[in-house]
Amino acid sequence: MFDKKIFDWVHIPKGSFLMGTDISVDKVAKNLDWAKKVEVPQHKVYLNDFYISRYPVTNAIWDIFLKQTDYKWADKDKLWDSGLPAGKEQHPVTWVTWFDALAFCEWAGVRLPTEAEWEKTARGIDGRLYPWGNEEPTSKLANYNKHEGDTTEVNHYVDGKSPYDVYDLSGNTWEWTSSIWGTDADNPEFLYPYKADDGRENLDDNQILRVVRAGGWKYSADLIRASQRDWNKPNVRGSALGFRVAIDFDKLDI
Repeated sequence: MFDKKIFDWVHIPKGSFLMGTDISVDKVAKNLDWAKKVEVPQHKVYLNDFYISRYPVTNAIWDIFLKQTDYKWADKDKLWDSGLPAGKEQHPVTWVTWFDALAFCEWAGVRLPTEAEWEKTARGIDGRLYPWGNEEPTSKLANYNKHEGDTTEVNHYVDGKSPYDVYDLSGNTWEWTSSIWGTDADNPEFLYPYKADDGRENLDDNQILRVVRAGGWKYSADLIRASQRDWNKPNVRGSALGFRVAIDFDKLDI
């Protein structure tokens, strides 16, 4: 039986946090039409206690999933032509679709975080712009803008941790969330304020665009802000697209 403790869970306590962007504070977002369109208004969101994985799902954990199931990972032979990539066991798994992530979650008895849970984990309750605070990104804090040319180990950026000691919430890989973006990439149906009960957390629609967070190793600094929202088609996969997992507080005994 799979042991959920492999994820190194972090408890995120119940309470409110500031979600979204305050254009008067975020000088980067102030010059981004995209941020003004999809990240405002900044507002308070209350969340119950939950657990989230300290790191994104790694290649090593993904390998366990593949070996213990008969899951058909598309183009596995092309992606892992010799199996688990040597030396990249602790890198985040990439080239996974939203459907791949859901299949993994069902097997492991966990779920994808909502984008609200993801953002609270990234920025805490003080409205900071990045997981580490308000300091502008550097190559010491995150993997972005092709500084490394590839993913890095999930525990590499110690100085880039969030207030809850969670890693890789800026850069390295985009991360799938459970949340719906909408049907139109440029005009999402689900804007702010965030309301978990308005349909945006419906998992049944398997064609609709889903929210991704965190940016990735190939992307510019403006895309790794804690409030940055973006989308992807659920059947898309790429070299900078992975996920982490969450679980309800009352469903984990650790």
